[in-house]
Amino acid sequence: MEISQIQSEAWQKFKNAIEEKKISNAYIIQGPSGSGKEALALQFISQILSSKITDFIFDENITFIAPASKDFYQNLFKSKTFETDEYNQWKEFLSNKMYNPFSKKNLSNSNNIPVEAINQLKKRIYFKTNNRKIVLIFNSEALSYGSGESANMLLKVLEEPPRNTTFILVTDYIDKVMPTIKSRCQSVYVPKLTNESIKQFFAKNNILSSNFISFISDNNLNVLGHLNNCSKEQILDCIKDYFNAIRYKNAESISNFINKIESMYKSSRSEFDIHLCVIRKFIKLISMINHSINYDIEFEEFEELALIINKKYKYMNQLKLIENIEEFTSSLDGNANFRLSLMNMIINSNKALN
Repeated sequence: MEISQIQSEAWQKFKNAIEEKKISNAYIIQGPSGSGKEALALQFISQILSSKITDFIFDENITFIAPASKDFYQNLFKSKTFETDEYNQWKEFLSNKMYNPFSKKNLSNSNNIPVEAINQLKKRIYFKTNNRKIVLIFNSEALSYGSGESANMLLKVLEEPPRNTTFILVTDYIDKVMPTIKSRCQSVYVPKLTNESIKQFFAKNNILSSNFISFISDNNLNVLGHLNNCSKEQILDCIKDYFNAIRYKNAESISNFINKIESMYKSSRSEFDIHLCVIRKFIKLISMINHSINYDIEFEEFEELALIINKKYKYMNQLKLIENIEEFTSSLDGNANFRLSLMNMIINSNKALN
């Protein structure tokens, strides 16, 4: 299913602009994380240029910008070959975007779009061509990082945009985008996905129910794609491994859990995120059971395991367990030692378990 079907109301605005030949100089696509904003932007570009999304990578008329370090962009632009680490990283990033538009991919952990990226952009767009040029800026709130020099530089371009050029900015954090930039863009809001959209999106999934997928993911497209590839056994094992570790079943269970989580983090951040997401939601289900909150996830084994764990650990502090997981993931954003942070989470979670 295409994003134009899932987010039909937002898509209609782009469809009208194309049909009426009134494509704006600049758009800012904003809304909650996982609502499909990047996929919507890519679909819009595809319609404008009458081109396949998978052909965008080598299209001279499209410029992509994403948060990364100053050194990354300097090395990327000054290189005369295609064998550098930066070029391969950039190509892999774009390939992931193009071939998996529903999945959130980041180029790096940087929160900054440096001026080097905007300088290079200006070199690419100020040339005469009969073709429309497109500039797509992912995580555009990163333009305002620090002193906001990049935002100010882009603002000057938006004030006098090159002919036949469209800028598309995408952000989860509209409040962090400079007001003067927002005022130069046509805003398109993309809401959180509905439960009905989830059912349509996963109509062919014969393993997990749409109710369960919606419950685990909070209707977030960044999570959905990876969850769709999970088996019931993998989900249940994920929960069992976590509780075996935090209850100190034995030294081996703790070591295996740490090694497994670390391996996921290094090989696939998305798999790592969905793994922790499943654990958090399992703990939330226990809390819902204790507060007699109605639920319908259509996953009998998952519910039975929640009842067993709840009965075994009557004094479990569910809120604290979830907080420990969130503190662990937050520490990674600060470049903390992975194994030490994970071990601290296990120790603190053991206290909250009893």
